[in-house]
Amino acid sequence: MVRILFFASLRDVVGKSELELEIDSKTSVRSLFQILQEQFPILSKYERVLLVAVNQVYATLDSEVSPGDEIAFFPPVSGGLA
Repeated sequence: MVRILFFASLRDVVGKSELELEIDSKTSVRSLFQILQEQFPILSKYERVLLVAVNQVYATLDSEVSPGDEIAFFPPVSGGLA
């Protein structure tokens, strides 16, 4: 099982801030994202700009995840004080 967190507009698209997926062995973030795209097809528009963290450390779609890991997906953000 992995815990998946969604932030900002991704949370709005999925309709929840987190969910869990059952995995039995190591896999890539990309594979998990593909599973999520099957459930939420609109996620595909975010794939090129997606930011990812695995266990609170920035990662890539090619990063490996194991059962028990936490994966966070969020779109790029900008802003700050002008």
